[in-house]
Amino acid sequence: MLRVEVGEEVPGKGGEATNGSIALPGLAWRVSVLYVALYLHYGFFNLINLWLHETGSQPSEIALLTALPLILRLITVAPFAAWCGRRGLVRDAIGATALIAAMVALSFPLMTSDVTRLLVFLVFAVAWDQIPVLVDAYAVMAVRSQKLDFGRLRVWGSIAVVISGLVAGKLIDWLGILSLPMLAGAFLMLTVVVTPFLPRDRALMHEPANIGGGWRNLFSDRPLIASMAAASLILGSSGVFMSFSAIQWQGQGLSAFTIGILNGVAVASEIVAFALGAKLLGKRDPRVLIAVAAVAAGLRWAIMATTPGIPLLIFAQLLQSISAAGALLAPVMLIAARVPNRLASNAQGFFAVVLGAIAAAVILLSGFLWSLGPSWAYLFMTAIALLALPVLTFWRHGTPVADLT
Repeated sequence: MLRVEVGEEVPGKGGEATNGSIALPGLAWRVSVLYVALYLHYGFFNLINLWLHETGSQPSEIALLTALPLILRLITVAPFAAWCGRRGLVRDAIGATALIAAMVALSFPLMTSDVTRLLVFLVFAVAWDQIPVLVDAYAVMAVRSQKLDFGRLRVWGSIAVVISGLVAGKLIDWLGILSLPMLAGAFLMLTVVVTPFLPRDRALMHEPANIGGGWRNLFSDRPLIASMAAASLILGSSGVFMSFSAIQWQGQGLSAFTIGILNGVAVASEIVAFALGAKLLGKRDPRVLIAVAAVAAGLRWAIMATTPGIPLLIFAQLLQSISAAGALLAPVMLIAARVPNRLASNAQGFFAVVLGAIAAAVILLSGFLWSLGPSWAYLFMTAIALLALPVLTFWRHGTPVADLT
């Protein structure tokens, strides 16, 4: 069984150098602040489909625009992340892509036709979709370099999403849905402000950034690839929920503030999972988290298929603590344990490609599924989530990438 050493580092106490890298006191806090800055705008983008609906988009167009970042991820994220990793530019690329995405978001109100809306989303997707992948890649380098606990770093992103959801709902109720692009772009700029305070990539590496190794090394680690595919199925199974939950709830008479609270409940539940996930897992294989996440996701979508009332809806949202957190945390723990720093960006980029392919296919299909009715749509999501179980066990044994390079 794979054994993963989990450090006891908590944000604010600095780090302990490993493998010849230099000590970087306060790095945990700085990476945590980076996650806060990144995810503070997510509450606004949870309402983007309401904005699209308000500005005249049809369900098929909403599904396309929601899937667009995931489609582009297939051809842009992995090569760019790998290039940044080889050049030691992951930190700098985070700031650059966040700046571009923020400026484009501020231009959303200029979308006066279907063509301009598609073009602006195209540019936005290319820039924005890089950011979380690069941030996770940077965090993996920090985890390996200073013996940090990834869950305790990433939890601050979940806290930021909760705050963002509450703030976004209140501001949108006050200013109106048409103010969403301005608010989202302004909050996204926080990532640009925080990035210069992080150490450059070379401070986290004990080997040169441009040392050998590439995609072939990742593909040789079959358990890692199977785990990424399984986690992607779980995360991708939220396609219908992502595309139509806000519209469905608004149709049931819920306000934007209430929708924000429901989204906040789901993300708030992740906080416990991220904070305690690694400690509860102990020395066990992180793939256990993926298996549990698949069952939780299947149950969540089965509940959603019944068009639940508020009490059962809250319970379904709480299941995200297990489903989303497990599917997000386990792959990063596996990458940190099985992949050397010089290939961390490659691994995160590849995970983004697998996730993008599955999620884009599901979201593109979601428009058709929704036309069949919410029950059929969510039952299909249940099947996708549970498919992760046989995929996860397809390749159970193999040599970590770190032992092959």
